[in-house]
Amino acid sequence: MDRFPWVEVFRGLAILEVVLHHLLGRFLREVSPETLLWLLLAALNRTLHFAVPAFLFLTALVIGASFLRSFSLGRYLGNRSLRLLWPYLLWSGIYLAFRYWDHGVFQLERVPHQLLWGKAYFHLYFLVVALQLTLLLPLFLPMVRRRVHGGWFLLLGLGATLLIYLLNRHYRFLPYPGSFVLWYLPAIALGLYLASRLELLPRFLRLWPLALGLALLGLGLYLPLALEVLQKRPVNTMHYQLAHWLYTTAMVFLLLALAYRLAQTRWQAPMAFLGRYSLQIYLLHPMVMRLLEKNPGFPEPLGLKPAFLIYLLLAFGLPLLLAHLLTRARVSLALFGR
Repeated sequence: MDRFPWVEVFRGLAILEVVLHHLLGRFLREVSPETLLWLLLAALNRTLHFAVPAFLFLTALVIGASFLRSFSLGRYLGNRSLRLLWPYLLWSGIYLAFRYWDHGVFQLERVPHQLLWGKAYFHLYFLVVALQLTLLLPLFLPMVRRRVHGGWFLLLGLGATLLIYLLNRHYRFLPYPGSFVLWYLPAIALGLYLASRLELLPRFLRLWPLALGLALLGLGLYLPLALEVLQKRPVNTMHYQLAHWLYTTAMVFLLLALAYRLAQTRWQAPMAFLGRYSLQIYLLHPMVMRLLEKNPGFPEPLGLKPAFLIYLLLAFGLPLLLAHLLTRARVSLALFGR
């Protein structure tokens, strides 16, 4: 969306958060849980835990804004199939082969289950949720075009989410709630609301201090529970989810405000460059991290701080370089749908 340079900046910021989050999780396995260092790494890891709501929020905002112009369901589904369904199926196959090479395990009977829930590799569930969102968004076209009152979006974001949570709590119909799009309705509803009033976006973004206060409140409620979960201790799941929804929804608004501001500075070009390759980086970086991890002794003997920086540069830089080269070689569309 050339008219909105902040879109690619937002994607650039979000993919930075993804790689940092996954790297922190990788290094948590190298640190004793009884240490202060583990606690600091775990707290930062859980704080950087809003990428999926962020990307879904942006998708709802961008596609919702397109609803205000012409809309063809056939063209919409065809475009999203190329950009999401094909890369998902292709990279699920690649990662299933990679897992077999890495661990020597392949169970053909589990492949349908893995494809349905995005379990071919740990990060692919996001594309399943994005595909579900593709099917869901046209249902909200009337809400966006009629610019219904914000209360309806609030009811969608809060009421429907709580309903899904309570149904799943009592009937356990979701084996993986994080792989189900309705689990992220607060961020999606916020994106749709802003899409319906896109011309007012600069005015809305002045509310960032309120969003910051809500994010800090949400983090204060969520982080202690998240650390308990990491230590495999029982927590109240309703308290956990409510706090997480509050925190992540406020954070995606703050990320939008930051992207909007950076798009007016010299940071626009480098962050937009990252954003253009966000899907490629997302798909490639876990494989790079695993290949580095399999190399005995590298680079832990250098110590945690330089090791982390080396991993960050390689896990981010190598996928970015490869994505750029594949684009120049004109094969990116076949591999990544873009």
